[in-house]
Amino acid sequence: MRRYIFLFLYSYGLCLNLTITDFHDPQAHHILDAEVYENTLIISAMVQGIEFYDISNGYQLNHIDHFTLGQGVKANCVEAINDYAYFTSKSGLYVVDISNPSNPQNLGMVNGTNNYILENLDADNYILAVAAHEDGVFLYDISNPQNLQLRSTIGANNAWGVRVRDGYAYIADELIVKIYDLSNITNPVFVTQVETSNAVKDIALAQNFMYVALGSDGVDIYDISNLLNPMFLDNYNTNTLANRISPFQDKLAVSDWDDVDILEWDGISLNRVGYKNTGNRTMAIATKDSFIYSAEWASIQAFEYGEVSGADIDLSTLELNYPYVNNGESYSLTVEIMNNGNATLLIQDNYLTNNHFEIVNELNDLEPNQSQVIEIIYNASDLNSAGVYRISTNDSDQPLVICETNGNIDGANIGEPAIDFELDYVANGQGIFRLSDHLGKVVVIAFFAPN
Repeated sequence: MRRYIFLFLYSYGLCLNLTITDFHDPQAHHILDAEVYENTLIISAMVQGIEFYDISNGYQLNHIDHFTLGQGVKANCVEAINDYAYFTSKSGLYVVDISNPSNPQNLGMVNGTNNYILENLDADNYILAVAAHEDGVFLYDISNPQNLQLRSTIGANNAWGVRVRDGYAYIADELIVKIYDLSNITNPVFVTQVETSNAVKDIALAQNFMYVALGSDGVDIYDISNLLNPMFLDNYNTNTLANRISPFQDKLAVSDWDDVDILEWDGISLNRVGYKNTGNRTMAIATKDSFIYSAEWASIQAFEYGEVSGADIDLSTLELNYPYVNNGESYSLTVEIMNNGNATLLIQDNYLTNNHFEIVNELNDLEPNQSQVIEIIYNASDLNSAGVYRISTNDSDQPLVICETNGNIDGANIGEPAIDFELDYVANGQGIFRLSDHLGKVVVIAFFAPN
């Protein structure tokens, strides 16, 4: 018996895209944030600390230093201003002198912050705002970075992110963006709030626009020329999880789980004008001029946005995971191959490395803005099967693209009863977790590897 799932994606129809310019596998892993300060890219990670890159030539990642905040300190987010970088962590708020990025100097942790879980942060002029979840937003006077002064706190249900510009703070508080006047930092004044369709992951400000990342609901854009009455303009659903956003050149770069999207407001609607499937978990994003830096959990990629010279291949997915089917049966999945360049994409070779998989239809050369859906069937065996679908083309920056094919992934198919299991509690209690004890409830289990 053959089972089918067809995936259809729409191309945006423009020969504007992202060209890969560089890649780096840093020592730091579990990357959560990226920040551009002048000609330096700063990467903040929970494992093995912080990385500094010289990006003076834009397209190249020149690694200049690896840095840690201290033994066991896990960095969350970073903000840099006036030759100082500020890092949040579960251990507190840290201040680092980055006047010489090749030799950063840790000035230590701000007193009193180690009792809070600190998240995103932002600075403008002498004000540093730090999001601290249910503890609200802390406002610091950073006129003397070596002696930060806490001036006030703004209450919140769950302050996840914050932006500061021109004396105003924009706070991501669950399904609300709250705006405060900081003319008097010791007494912030509430201005207004914007209700959103999903939990706010990030906020970006550019000119008279506010962009709001909403996870599975994509990105909203607002006109904030009148702060008393922000006006909703449009939403773009990025199809995955819009997590972090960064404006550049009248456009917006979006880290969208396993891809990078470029959005543009044309005065009528918010449109996607650039795209690249990174193949990795894109957690954060930073921009400089026409260059985009994608922080991908355990790696860094650099892209250049602009008109692609030649063919440009993109795949709708870089991983096909086939659920369990009985031995001798088949299961079908599809992958869409797109040419987002301005020249013919020549298919030089394409094949599967495991004979348990077969390509149904032939992949043809693709003209600019054309795409083709390729069906790949998994013929189930009594063992899990793994291989890759390899595509060789005339794309200059990606001459070889690989899509993983994994057959008979252990577990149940959609619509089938979940398999009961037991797990020992290793933290926050003792005993056994048993799935069948939670019948009728939604159960979400997240698994993290130690390395």
